[in-house]
Amino acid sequence: MSSLLSSLDEIVTQLHQVRPLVEQEMQPAGPLTILEVEQRLRRREALAQRLDGILSRLRALCHGDGWPMLPKPDLMGWAQALLHHATSSFILEIDTSGVDPEAEILRLLLLRLEDGALVFDQRVRPTQSMAQRPEALTYNGLTAEELAGAPPLEEVWPAFCEQTQGRLLVSWGLRWDLAQLQRAGRRLQAPLPALGLDLQEPARAYFELSFASLGDICRRLGEPLPRPATAPARARGQLLVIRAMAEGRLGPLHEREQDEGDLDALDDLDDSQPF
Repeated sequence: MSSLLSSLDEIVTQLHQVRPLVEQEMQPAGPLTILEVEQRLRRREALAQRLDGILSRLRALCHGDGWPMLPKPDLMGWAQALLHHATSSFILEIDTSGVDPEAEILRLLLLRLEDGALVFDQRVRPTQSMAQRPEALTYNGLTAEELAGAPPLEEVWPAFCEQTQGRLLVSWGLRWDLAQLQRAGRRLQAPLPALGLDLQEPARAYFELSFASLGDICRRLGEPLPRPATAPARARGQLLVIRAMAEGRLGPLHEREQDEGDLDALDDLDDSQPF
C-alpha cells in the first residue's frame, strides 16, 4: 500500500511541476519568428513526453499495479463449499518409503475437516526394514524402530477402508496419494474406491504462488510447518489453508492485508522439505 501511495504522490508532484509549463504554452501566440516557433514546438514536444510518462504511470495504477492483493472470490467459494460438506470429508496424509514406483506406505492418516480431529492415524510396518534407509524418514518424523513395531499394511487396510467409505478425501497432491492407495488395494486384493479433491492447485492459484509447497503457504499464513513435518502437522496445515481461503485471508490473522509484492516474493521459500 505504501508504494502505491508513494507513486500517487509522485504523480501529483509531477503534475504540479508541469502545470506552469502548460499554462505558458496556452498563452496566445503573437508575432513570432521562425526560430521562436521552432523553440515552442520543441518545448511542446518535451512537454508531451512528460505528460505521456505521467499517463503511463496512471494507467499502470488503473490496471492494479501496487494495489494490495485481493482474494479470488471463485476460490473462496470453492473452499467455503468444501467446508460446507466438512462432516463428510477427511484430509488425507500418507507417508511412504520413497517416491519410486516400489515405495511402501509407512503411515496412513485421516483428519476430519469439520473440527480438525484425527480419526485415523496408523503407522505401517514395511516389508523391508527402514533401518538401512534412514534418509527416507528425514522429512516425516518417523523412526525405523517405531515402524518395526507397527502392524503390516494388510492388518491396517480394512479399518482404513472402513473409515474412508463414502467420504471425500482432500489431499495436497491427490494424484500421488491415490496412486499409493490404488497400488496397495491391488496388492491386497481389496481396492479402495476413493473420491478426492486436490488442494494443491486451488491453493497455489488462490495465493498466486505457482510453485509453492504446503509449507510455503503455511508460512505465508504465519503458521509454518515443524521440522520434520509429520503427517498430523501437514494435515493441520491443509486445514489451515482451506480455512484461510474460505475466510478470504492472504496472510496471518493479525495482518488482514499485505502488499502484493510481499506475497509474490518467493526468495524465502524453503526447499529443504518436500511438503
